[in-house]
Amino acid sequence: MRAYFARQQHEWRHDLVVGLGTRTTTPRGDPYPQRMDLPSAKSRRLIVIALLALAAAVFAAAIIVATGNPDNDGLPAAIQNVQPAPGDNVLSQVEILVDLNAGYDADLVVNGVTIPREQLGEVRGLNVITYRAGEGRAVESLLPDQNCVQARYWEISTGPDSAKIFTWCFFTS
Repeated sequence: MRAYFARQQHEWRHDLVVGLGTRTTTPRGDPYPQRMDLPSAKSRRLIVIALLALAAAVFAAAIIVATGNPDNDGLPAAIQNVQPAPGDNVLSQVEILVDLNAGYDADLVVNGVTIPREQLGEVRGLNVITYRAGEGRAVESLLPDQNCVQARYWEISTGPDSAKIFTWCFFTS
C-alpha cells in the first residue's frame, strides 16, 4: 500500500514539474495518458467574446429575416419614403409626401388630377415633395375612401422626359 501512495505522489510531483500536455512515463514505465493544455484566461475571454459577437449577429439576422428588411418595402430605388404609406388609413387632412434620393425630382398626380408645380411644397435640400389638399387647390379634398397617388420621378440630370411612375393608394376617413 505504501508503494502505491509513493507512486501517486511521484506522479503528482512529476506533473507539477513537467506540466500538463506532456507525455511521460511512471517510475514503472507505464505511460501517462496524454493531456491537453487548457487555453489561457486571455484566450478563453477572446473565445467567449467571439461567441457572443457571433450570437448577436445571428440574432440580428433573425430579426431582419422575421420582420423583413425595412429598406425593401416595395419602393423604387429613387424613392426613400412615401406618406401616407401604401394601405394606410388616415384623416382626410393628411399631407402627401414623397421623399426622394439625392439627384431626383418628381411631380404628383392625386386621384387622376395632375398637381401644378406651384402647388407642390418642396424642400430641395432634403429632396422632399409634399401636397396638401385644400380649398382653391387642384384637389380640394381627398376622397372619403381610397385615394391613389402617382409620383412621376426622374433623375435631374436626364430631365422629366425619362420619368418613371410609382403609384400607391391609401384610405381616408
